[in-house]
Amino acid sequence: MRPSTGAVARKLAELYEKPFGGKPSGRYRISPKILRKVAGRNKLSERYIEELSEELFELGLVFLNLETFYALASVKTFASYRRLGEASFEDGEEHEKATLQ
Repeated sequence: MRPSTGAVARKLAELYEKPFGGKPSGRYRISPKILRKVAGRNKLSERYIEELSEELFELGLVFLNLETFYALASVKTFASYRRLGEASFEDGEEHEKATLQ
């Protein structure tokens, strides 16, 4: 019997806390092959990846599909990123219009 999506998410979250690759803990990437093995699945459907992503988000992790591999990082990692406000976006549009003229 294959593990539930929640169980797979918890396993991936545990790996986030474990030391490996010379780091005490933290973000990592995982291949589809290894993820299929952890999930006990032959195929990783888009729906399954979405469900897994939601489960991991509830655990405070972001699960990114980067085409050839998946990456996990803490939601906190992104909290310090600079914000793009409307003014920044509008400035960019004005610059683009001026460049095209």
